[in-house]
Amino acid sequence: MAPARDKIAAPSLSTSVYVIAVAIAGATVVAFSGRELLDHFELVPEYRNQWLTLVVLTIVSGLLPVRIPSLTVTISISETFVIAGTLLFGRSGGTVLVLLDALFMTMYVSRRLRWQQALFNLGVGPISIWLAAVVAIIEPRFRVEGAPFVLQLTVFTTVYCLIHTGLLSVALAFQRAVSPFGIWPQLFKELVANYAAGGSIAALLVYNSHEVKPEVVLTIIPLLTVMFLTYRWFNGRIEPERERNTELNRVFLSTVEALALAIDAKDQVTHGHIRRVQRYTVALAEALGVKDKQQLDAIRAAALLHDTGKLAVPEYILNKPGPLTPSEYERMKVHAAVGADILKSIDFPYPVEPIVRHHHENWNGSGYPGGLKDQEIPLGARILSVVDCYDALTSDRPYRPRYSREHAEQVLRERRGTWYDPWIVDQFLLMLDQLERLDAEEELQQSSDKPLLALGATQLGVITATTAEEREFNELRRELPLAASISEAASVLFKHIRRVIPAANLTVFMPTANTTEIGVVATTGVGTSAIEGLQMGVGDRISGWAVANKQAVVNSNAALELGPVARTFSTPLRYTLSVPVLSGSGPALGALTCYGSEPFSNDHRRVLESAATLFASSILAAGTRTPQPLTENADVSRVH
Repeated sequence: MAPARDKIAAPSLSTSVYVIAVAIAGATVVAFSGRELLDHFELVPEYRNQWLTLVVLTIVSGLLPVRIPSLTVTISISETFVIAGTLLFGRSGGTVLVLLDALFMTMYVSRRLRWQQALFNLGVGPISIWLAAVVAIIEPRFRVEGAPFVLQLTVFTTVYCLIHTGLLSVALAFQRAVSPFGIWPQLFKELVANYAAGGSIAALLVYNSHEVKPEVVLTIIPLLTVMFLTYRWFNGRIEPERERNTELNRVFLSTVEALALAIDAKDQVTHGHIRRVQRYTVALAEALGVKDKQQLDAIRAAALLHDTGKLAVPEYILNKPGPLTPSEYERMKVHAAVGADILKSIDFPYPVEPIVRHHHENWNGSGYPGGLKDQEIPLGARILSVVDCYDALTSDRPYRPRYSREHAEQVLRERRGTWYDPWIVDQFLLMLDQLERLDAEEELQQSSDKPLLALGATQLGVITATTAEEREFNELRRELPLAASISEAASVLFKHIRRVIPAANLTVFMPTANTTEIGVVATTGVGTSAIEGLQMGVGDRISGWAVANKQAVVNSNAALELGPVARTFSTPLRYTLSVPVLSGSGPALGALTCYGSEPFSNDHRRVLESAATLFASSILAAGTRTPQPLTENADVSRVH
């Protein structure tokens, strides 16, 4: 048995050191066994023909390998003749035979093996069979019969299997950067039948005659053929199922991720938060020694889904620009339990729900929803809480700008031992450079070879924009009726519209004392000093035409309204979006106009028309209050 080539990064230094150690030990055992075998042949020359027969049978059967892809190892039916050679010629015979078997198998697949794998193949077999023969006390021309024979053969094959799979597990663990204790049980379970079958057939070959007879070889060939074909058939059937399950799991996780990103898009300032938290959380868990595949899968899924419960939190709380009130904070806290309860209904093959439920618990017991503390908090939840906090601190939020890395690290240190597990905080800070490199590489990879991600990001952007629009209009409906004047109403309008329309300047035009003209009553943004005194006849320029015809104008040249000065501002004003302020079927009450350096979309027009309708209701409610024109020094300028 030998490791097959696996598509993994180049071996590390520790892997190479381990392989060289195994190769040196194997070479030592082979040298000793070769000398011992030659001495044995000098004492009993007639045994050479028996030996050569076993060599031929071992090499020929070894050229019929069966690869087990799930374990990235290759087995063959040659184990039968290796074990038979050990029973006939003792530890030295078995050691040299297994070396020849490994040598020809390695030459057979040499183009697909690295030098480390080739050296390991040549060393692991001799070590394993030599030690097993020593433990089971297998001497040359092994003649024990009856129950003792069965017992010693069982001990030999069991120890051989344990040592061989153990050494192989360590090599694979180095290669995959995981614990060998996670690999060995599966490896032993899959391969123990091969050793048991090989030992049984070897016993049939040499038990009665204590030599290799042609007629006995011919008798066992059908058994070996059946064994070989069974392995082939089994792997031919089981591997497609494994690949199918792997693909289903990939599709499942992709679906979960897509839904999680859609939920995340509701939060205006954490776009990308989920993917980043997932990458950091899984890497940190592995660095902390989490090797169990199910636990890692649970952490991976929980990192994606930890904010699912925010569906139950109102938008105005999620994106509130100031501190939460005690009642709002209580409502925010429900998201952990709600998200866990939603996920509880999904039959995950790993424990996702406890991690999501408890990712806001604190190390000192002051968290929610369960008030758990210390080791009572699931490990995955403790890891996720540290990563989630760091990412939140280093992201822009409605209530504060992002913190620098140094500031965020300081916050984690201050909360170490109170909010967060000290062990996890220390490890996270130690590997933060590595995590940031991992994040940069991941984003670079996604941008270079996954063009469909751009489409996905676009659709998530639509969700984000829709959520932002809904939030701002809810605020407009709440605040505009409270405005005591047109200037106050304009100030409210500007504050919210600028968050959903990329306008460099927003201006409100309304009729002057001479009702055949309209003038500026409020303006904010680029060029306010030049725009605030602007007047035009109803039907003239862009805004005047919108008022006269009660129709919107989209992406007209801003210079037609503002003159050549439009291109001289710090942000050149090139495009105009103007909509009439309408109330019923009567004349327009004015115009709401945006100026910008980039074209406006039909969605921007729709948003501005809806805002104009709300604004019309507000100024009608204000009655005959006198408009107060706004300049950059007026109250509206605070929305910059």
